[in-house]
Amino acid sequence: MKETIYAKFWVADGIMFFIYKPIAYLDFQTAKMIVDQRLRFQKETQYPILCDTQGIKNSAKSARDYLANEGSTFAKAVAIVDNRHIANVMLRFYLIKNKPLVPSKIYKTQEDALIFLNTFK
Repeated sequence: MKETIYAKFWVADGIMFFIYKPIAYLDFQTAKMIVDQRLRFQKETQYPILCDTQGIKNSAKSARDYLANEGSTFAKAVAIVDNRHIANVMLRFYLIKNKPLVPSKIYKTQEDALIFLNTFK
């Protein structure tokens, strides 16, 4: 497992788990740093990624755009896990507006997200 100031991430059973720590406001520079750290950890290996965003309280549009595009590098698919109602509304809008480069879906539980991601291993 790798732990940084903004996230914890590890690989288990062919899936990368990426859990955001509490972040009051995710700006572009922080998003770029987070993606760079993940890519160094992955060492150019592609994985389906379970991304738990419940730690993010708010984010800049530039950060969301960056995550939708460059944030998909070396991802086979992304399952976003967030059980907050308002976050779900915003995440659905995010997926429609930003059109991530890999298959991406939103789930309320890790169990449901893993069912989706297991099809990409």
